[in-house]
Amino acid sequence: MSIKNILVPSYWFYQPFIAIGFAKWFWMVSFLVLVLLGLVAKIVRVAKKDSSGRAKEVMRRSGNLLITMGIFGLLWFFFRQQQVAFLAWRFWFVLWIAIFAFWTYKVLAYAFKKTLP
Repeated sequence: MSIKNILVPSYWFYQPFIAIGFAKWFWMVSFLVLVLLGLVAKIVRVAKKDSSGRAKEVMRRSGNLLITMGIFGLLWFFFRQQQVAFLAWRFWFVLWIAIFAFWTYKVLAYAFKKTLP
């Protein structure tokens, strides 16, 4: 693979090869960790009785973020492994990263904006 591929549109809208070996396990474990961290955030939010409403809201939002993005990541990876023509393109992963970054920004902006006096 060459770094020049990033500048070619056909690289982003082409069917990638299936992941094997370490790469396959890395992607699966990474997306599963996101889902598990989201579940932990949801459980901590419910279990903490003495925390403020703002802290609970931040935990709720971050839990929603992690669970949703983990599930969508697993779906994308499944489509890639099954070589589904349209849904396995690398473009969807770039879109996933953009949505993840924007949503994380929104959660952090809420957390810091609401907690400052």
